[in-house]
Amino acid sequence: MNEDDQRLVTVLTTGDAGQIALASSILEEAEIPYFEKGGISRRLGLYLINASARFVEFQVKPADIASATQLLAEGGLKPE
Repeated sequence: MNEDDQRLVTVLTTGDAGQIALASSILEEAEIPYFEKGGISRRLGLYLINASARFVEFQVKPADIASATQLLAEGGLKPE
């Protein structure tokens, strides 16, 4: 695997709690692995808060960009 396969790309940035929940739900249902950069991390049932982060960036692997942005847009969100 090369380095480009390991990097993550931001597909959505939001500070709205409703949009964060919706984006998480959409990506999880589609089984698209993602990382929430900033805000609250809910991985493994643990809630870790980064109080300095106002916005959350949803990041995916390059191979998942097209499907993630399409699904987020269909869900009423405005992907980058």
